[in-house]
Amino acid sequence: MSAATARPPLVTALIAGLLLIVSAAIRLLPEAGMAPGGLSPAAAPAATLVVMTLGLWATGLLPESVTALGFFTIAMLTGLAPPEVIFSGLTSSAFWLIFSGLVIGVAVRHSGLGAWIAGHLARRVGTSYRGALLGALAFGLVMAFLMPSAMGRIVLILPILAALGEHLGHQPGDRRHAGMMLAGVIGTFLPSFTILPANVPNNIMVGILEAAGAPVPSFSTYLMTNFPVLGLLKTLVLAGVLLALYGRGRQKPVTRPDRPAPMTRDQRRLALVLLVALGFWMTDALHHISPAWVSMTVAVICLIPRFAFLPPRALQTLNMEPIFYAGGVIGLGALIVHAGLGDWLAAVLLDAVGLQPGDAVGNFLRTGGLATVVALATTLPGVPAILTPLTGDLAAATGLSTPAVLAAQVMGFSTVILPYQAPPLMMAILIGGLPIRDVAKLCLLTAIVTILVLWPLQVLWLRVIGVI
Repeated sequence: MSAATARPPLVTALIAGLLLIVSAAIRLLPEAGMAPGGLSPAAAPAATLVVMTLGLWATGLLPESVTALGFFTIAMLTGLAPPEVIFSGLTSSAFWLIFSGLVIGVAVRHSGLGAWIAGHLARRVGTSYRGALLGALAFGLVMAFLMPSAMGRIVLILPILAALGEHLGHQPGDRRHAGMMLAGVIGTFLPSFTILPANVPNNIMVGILEAAGAPVPSFSTYLMTNFPVLGLLKTLVLAGVLLALYGRGRQKPVTRPDRPAPMTRDQRRLALVLLVALGFWMTDALHHISPAWVSMTVAVICLIPRFAFLPPRALQTLNMEPIFYAGGVIGLGALIVHAGLGDWLAAVLLDAVGLQPGDAVGNFLRTGGLATVVALATTLPGVPAILTPLTGDLAAATGLSTPAVLAAQVMGFSTVILPYQAPPLMMAILIGGLPIRDVAKLCLLTAIVTILVLWPLQVLWLRVIGVI
């Protein structure tokens, strides 16, 4: 469901009209010698399509996948770039990583491996609500290493978390039941920005770097750069915020559940395949096999009928919208580079942020702040779509290394301020019936602590490992 369906028709019409006016101004003003930010007339058509596409994604006037398909169509009809540029997202590793993640998610559910995990989780989190809350948070983080699709993980763990909450005596609609589900959802989503194949913006960033022929960080390098502070320490921050919001008050202990039945043959085989894949993901610096192709190997194995990991005609049940959305975002980034919009956007953004060569720490924090602001305007996948093509320009303007500029982008788009920025969170709110006010409060409190405490610690960590 697009965001537009929740707005009054007048508000939707005003937003659409404003978007049309801005797009028309970008297209026509350069012809009249009044180019915004020095935009050249030759680049104006591409800039118009970029602004229109980003505007539709940010406002939700159309479903994200429809906007992506419209971008492909208009770009090809107008000849703004060759097909290999426009459709570069469909050939990128990010596209196939998201696809394979969806397949793996269906396999984990269909085989019963997810339910088996839930049974053991219920035994190990203890009989108290606080212990279960922290256990659900840790479970979500572990799942981020095992499944590369945030959407797939959330769809998988929501029923597991719901069952866990009911076991503790909290029925759907109860505040603590919602807290249990939110702990697992937020635990598998927010820290996963620091795990390369585990979230869409990470994969889009890598896809844009690949399309531009730039060096791509390995799984282990990306993990070492970002996970200690923005992943592990942020999980501890989340634990504190969750306990403050949901863990107060008297709690009645419950009995420990029975031991789950032993794993079936199919569950053992799928668990073995996933463990092997995890080993390959964590050692890609040694073998140099992209996480996408490791994930695709698992997906192909799951799709083989003989293994019975998936129901018949499994591909017909997949939600393809996130895949086309990611392909559209990557193609948009490639168009920005091809049309020369990178220099224009860099000049506009650099003027707005006030980056100064020589001030490494200040420039890093300003770039992270810029990414956070862009995420508010375009949602999280829009950050790499806009900033990753400008990585070289930002590095030249700031004096930072390319890995430092990329780390600043990760720091920015991993700081989620409101749920609407993150399609997986909105999906969890809709599917799991989570109160949007509670989700927003958790995101906002975590973002405040992240900016005030974790951002300085991330700067210190990057100093220690030599990135800044």
